[in-house]
Amino acid sequence: MPRTGSTSLQVVLTHLRPYLPARGILYPEIKPRSVAWVSPNHQVLGETFEGRRPAHERAECLALLARTLAETRADTVILSYENFAQYHPRLGVPELLASILSAHGFAMEIAVVVKAPSEQLNSVYSHRAQLIHETRGFRAYAERAWPSGWFDYDALVEPWVAAAQGRITAIPLRDRRSDASLLERVLTGIGLFDRIGDLIGPADHGLVRNRSPGPIAVEASRRLRSLRVHRQTRVHTRAIGHFIDEHAWARGWDPVPFLGDAPDLLRLIDAHYGPTNDRFARRVWGAPWAAVARDATDREPNELAGRPIPPETEEAVAWLMDRTMAHHGFRRPPRWWCQAMNRLEDGATRLAPLVRTRGWRVT
Repeated sequence: MPRTGSTSLQVVLTHLRPYLPARGILYPEIKPRSVAWVSPNHQVLGETFEGRRPAHERAECLALLARTLAETRADTVILSYENFAQYHPRLGVPELLASILSAHGFAMEIAVVVKAPSEQLNSVYSHRAQLIHETRGFRAYAERAWPSGWFDYDALVEPWVAAAQGRITAIPLRDRRSDASLLERVLTGIGLFDRIGDLIGPADHGLVRNRSPGPIAVEASRRLRSLRVHRQTRVHTRAIGHFIDEHAWARGWDPVPFLGDAPDLLRLIDAHYGPTNDRFARRVWGAPWAAVARDATDREPNELAGRPIPPETEEAVAWLMDRTMAHHGFRRPPRWWCQAMNRLEDGATRLAPLVRTRGWRVT
């Protein structure tokens, strides 16, 4: 699932890529020729499945994957992309990958890292803020997002489990049974730590990539989205979000990650998905969720939207916005235009559930 340490795992595997084949493991780079940069994961491949890239790139990636599988002498091949977990079943991705792997002598196995649905919901919102995607406060977002299939882990994994003929490993973000690092627990869960554990240094075990933003960065991002700056940029909005985060952290702001101010909704989502995720837990761990997964420590919400903001915090938000605007050459559009565009966007968001057919994606 997104925001469960996947980027850190992918970065470590990318660094180890030259050494893995000698251990019988392949972490291939599968991307079309149009993508010049080195990718630490298989996002580009995944985007071709989602229809976010041209059809010819999907064919190119699938041909490259088949050729890679045919030529490798490794007995284990790893593909990793967070959105694999969230594809609508109608896309048929589990069945497609299983058939390609099977044609080259590989049996598909599934590994998924999970955390409490309430924590996942909070992470999805803060990630959307990091991508300059949100004008709404957390409660307004959560009220629409929590009924989504994103948080029913048993239903999400079902197509994959079926395609993999029941071969699934689940790793809780925090495990009551082990104090080992998440990296070690993931690699142990998929049976690879004994094979490559000696290649992993101490720094790798504590590596944190894509750190979650804090409340000041989230508020600055939310206001920048309201100014429609995402319409003025030629870089991915992720770069804008990282710029905001890095400058907030460099000035000693946001030492604690964002937590939305909707404790009643967070309790509701955990209660609602409790039975289905207990089924998931019994399927993968043979025990209830609470017996294995250790949820995040309770803490007070720190969201800034919708509450009085101390002057020094308001100054920090304004400084981040001004610094980001100046660095990227953004202009402040007329206020009336921003308000009109934001109303149109909100209307589209309200209509989305009416035109979507049981999709997992939340916008």
